[in-house]
Amino acid sequence: MRDSKLFDIAYLISDLMILNLLWIVFSLPVVTVFQSTEALFHSIRLLRKDEGSSVWREFWNGFTKHFWWMLINFVITVAVILILYVDVRFFIQQNTVFAYILAGLLLSMGLMFLITLIYTFLTIQYYEGKLFGLWKTSFLLGLGYLPQTILILVILIVALFIIQIIPILFFIILVSGSAYLIDMIFGGIIKKYIKRDEE
Repeated sequence: MRDSKLFDIAYLISDLMILNLLWIVFSLPVVTVFQSTEALFHSIRLLRKDEGSSVWREFWNGFTKHFWWMLINFVITVAVILILYVDVRFFIQQNTVFAYILAGLLLSMGLMFLITLIYTFLTIQYYEGKLFGLWKTSFLLGLGYLPQTILILVILIVALFIIQIIPILFFIILVSGSAYLIDMIFGGIIKKYIKRDEE
């Protein structure tokens, strides 16, 4: 049993550092980065609730739980990024007002896709259903809770900024620490739905 808040904080930091390392190692093949990210959020959710077994075991469970779903997500994401990159670059090179408007619309669609993707990693921890339903639910949550979504995006932007200043933090705790904060925000959203189910 932990004796004080100081020990709690020390355990939390050490677990986050382990999770950060696991995320990096399991993301190295690149095509498994989405599985790694799901595993990270899966482990952090249990860590925040003080549930589950060892950090390593829970990470592995999260990594394998929806392996093929996350692989499909990865392939779709790569395809969307390539399409957006080629199209936006094409329109910008046209150097006309209409082309810039179209490029802006495409970038807006890209932002909505990014929001949906982020919420996919969070929603899947509680979701039971088909893959299309997961995307739909993630999209609706992302737009339905815009203040929280903006806060999540701010956390990601700040994390990217920190990487530029102190790159070593990326390898120590930055990824898992950011995920912890994001999961806290999402926890406030999902609580409302859990309460509705209990009533």
